Amino acid sequence: MQVVRNRRLVNSLYVLLYVLVACLFILPMVYMFVSSFKTDSQIVSDTSTIRAFLPTGDLSFDNYVSVINEVKFFRFFKNSALTAVINVSLATIINGMIGYALGQLEFKGKKILISLMIALAIVPTEAVILNRFIVANKLGMINTIWGLALPNVGYPMFIFLYYNHFKGMPKELVEAAVVDGQRYSGVFWKIMLPLSKPIISTVAIMEFIRIWGDLLWPTLVTRDETYRTLPLALRALSTDVYIFWGQIFAFSTLMTLPILIVFIMFQKQFIESIAMTGIKG
Repeated sequence: MQVVRNRRLVNSLYVLLYVLVACLFILPMVYMFVSSFKTDSQIVSDTSTIRAFLPTGDLSFDNYVSVINEVKFFRFFKNSALTAVINVSLATIINGMIGYALGQLEFKGKKILISLMIALAIVPTEAVILNRFIVANKLGMINTIWGLALPNVGYPMFIFLYYNHFKGMPKELVEAAVVDGQRYSGVFWKIMLPLSKPIISTVAIMEFIRIWGDLLWPTLVTRDETYRTLPLALRALSTDVYIFWGQIFAFSTLMTLPILIVFIMFQKQFIESIAMTGIKG
């Protein structure tokens, strides 16, 4: 009987711990969403109180109306969406090709390339971003949609994920396909990619989140509002004179929705990939 009680106590403590951890992730989202319907003065007065998480006071859609009509949210949304579509489409394929070559094919210098890839995966983006900017400038990609999307396509961490995935697949598949007359490119497109949906979904989600919230690179390569992305437009709502808190929260809520939708659509494949590769995050 005592053992059963101790087990129930331990389970209750685990549940309490899980709830507390969940609150750390959920409450900021609740605060953002609730505050998007409040006025700036009410947001400031509710800060540091429980009212900050409650829909109290005079609530309205004024912040959303201002963000859509005055801040021109959908103009910047179009730039971010187009950049994300181009980048994610190319990143999932190009990184997959490199990972497939490293994981399945045998060639000279393979071990050196794998070591180099692992080394590059731990190098922070800020350390090489100026070199990337110089190359983009020489290619005439400054203040273009291609300048926003293409330089971020190659990513060592994604290559490493693909490499681990393809390395665990039986090489007999490649050998049998080659014997049947398939080229290595055909093996990749017709066999490897259809069997890699979970890892493709994982890379697509991670790359979408990375590009969607990127601020540093768009700051460097854009010169005016023509190709300004959502993070840049959001930053413009905070000035030295006044901070538009209500519009910031409304803008952030609208900006977060696509990420939630993408994750909900691909969460099954994302979880499957984590289970298969043993990645923890």
